[in-house]
Amino acid sequence: MLTIGDRIKHVRDIILKINQAAFAEMLGFSRVATISDYEKNKRSPDISTLCKIADLSSISLDWLLTGKGSIFIPDTAEKPQPSKEAGSPVHFEEEYVTVEVYNIVESGKPPEFPKGEPTGIISIPRKDYKEGTVAVRVAGESMSPNILDGAAVGVDTLDRRLVSGKLYAVWLRYEGMTIKRVFVYPNRIVLKPDNPAFPETDVPIAGITEDFIIGKVKWVFQRY
Repeated sequence: MLTIGDRIKHVRDIILKINQAAFAEMLGFSRVATISDYEKNKRSPDISTLCKIADLSSISLDWLLTGKGSIFIPDTAEKPQPSKEAGSPVHFEEEYVTVEVYNIVESGKPPEFPKGEPTGIISIPRKDYKEGTVAVRVAGESMSPNILDGAAVGVDTLDRRLVSGKLYAVWLRYEGMTIKRVFVYPNRIVLKPDNPAFPETDVPIAGITEDFIIGKVKWVFQRY
């Protein structure tokens, strides 16, 4: 379960894109350690501080307090995202929503997806959110340079119809969940990494189970 400290860190690091010292200055704190304490849940901010954080970042106070609902205030056309230089807000043209991110499922029995507690959160455009889509954190370089290690990938678990050449999250007994480009042939399916340094995987049609296709990849968010 994401804590209020996780959400404060998300506001500072992802939305405002500033370090703890700059954030402390924005809030009028003389001690940078106060921000660190908030983010590590060593102490809790009072309601006036929470209101100031919500106001400075143009986010929903309800989301900051509870983690529920949209991160941004509905019908807000302009959502500032200051850089380290003052006076440089970024204007957003659409509403964003907050999505929890899960780790890739490890090998073993067919997974319950998603499995375990979320390990982070990201904000995505509302138009990219769809019921049944789960965000997972990619581990490894097999899909680089198109999908980098650490990228957040949106997997639509309700779209499992195979289209040759498209990206899917699939489950392999000895590897667990993996993101690969899927090619369909009459008697086999080939899982192809985008990175040529990694080998392809052939899966006989006879070996395909109901749990093989977890879902189709709909979007990728990452930093280069």
